[in-house]
Amino acid sequence: MPCSIDPGRTVHIVSDMHMGDGSATDPFCGNDGPFLHFLEQVRRESDALVIAGDGFDLAQAWSLDRICRAHREVVDALRALARVMPVYYLHGNHDEAPDALGPLQLRLCQHLTIGDRIWVEHGNAFDPRNLPGDRLAFWGSRAHALLERVIHSPVRIPMRKHYYWSTRLGHWIFFRYGLYRRHKATALRWLGREMAAQRCLDFLDYWGRGEWGDIHGLLAPAETFLDRSPHDMLIWGHSHQAGRVAMSGGIYLNSGSWTYRDATYIRYRDGDAQVLNWRTGQPIEDEEYRGIMGPPARSGPLRQHTFFDWWESFYRGRFCYDVEAMHRAVRGADPVTARPAVPRPRPVAPSD
Repeated sequence: MPCSIDPGRTVHIVSDMHMGDGSATDPFCGNDGPFLHFLEQVRRESDALVIAGDGFDLAQAWSLDRICRAHREVVDALRALARVMPVYYLHGNHDEAPDALGPLQLRLCQHLTIGDRIWVEHGNAFDPRNLPGDRLAFWGSRAHALLERVIHSPVRIPMRKHYYWSTRLGHWIFFRYGLYRRHKATALRWLGREMAAQRCLDFLDYWGRGEWGDIHGLLAPAETFLDRSPHDMLIWGHSHQAGRVAMSGGIYLNSGSWTYRDATYIRYRDGDAQVLNWRTGQPIEDEEYRGIMGPPARSGPLRQHTFFDWWESFYRGRFCYDVEAMHRAVRGADPVTARPAVPRPRPVAPSD
């Protein structure tokens, strides 16, 4: 059901904690303490908390009971907070059926508005590969979680944030699979099946654009939503890529996530909203979106970068990739160039 918050209130918004079963492959593992401190901050500063989906990862943990056992203090703190202020929970693509979260006694919604200006939801309704009610996508998420459990290592995008052996190998395998898809597209075009050929390439570029900064392909739908909607501020989660992006029809904000080293949230106060890094207290703007969005004063479509563009730009051979160059490119600091014919530099991974 829809929910609404008075625009005169102060609201904290988080999403994508992905609390799982407490095992080594639980993306939230290690964040219980910081998140408890965050909830204390919410109690002191806010009038309401919104969890914009995927707070409890039923795809990874398989049951709410396992999540509650693994993260008992956080669950108890959320229940206690819900007794003193509204705590809204918006359905995400890892939450399975909304009624599975009933025992938490939170206010369950599909989307939420703050006054007449701001629309909040998880965002997967605009992701063609994770649409609400898509059981195949949900079981695909479960299969992905099982794979990580078996190999004891994450397989994630974007690589610039998840430079593990498993992600490096996974991208190499995906490139080989991509070559097959590209050859298949060529054959389909030769047979006159243009739409089928384009679907082969669209599948590759859906993942490739995530590496360039458009994870789950949310930017174009966000811009369309703002252009056609009476709202001038749109808040989604889902992509785990925190930021505040000025668009032609208003402002798009993404709440990011609380997985691995991330800890980001949105604070709405006095008619405006900021995206903040909880660990540093620093605001987050459009830094991670500049490579795909172009200059702040751009006009025209988003930059169209493909998976093969990404591969040629950053793969350095022997399962190594230029992570520093990825960070520069996604922030729009470097022009995209083909892989240089120079000795392979040693890759630099993000510090843990």
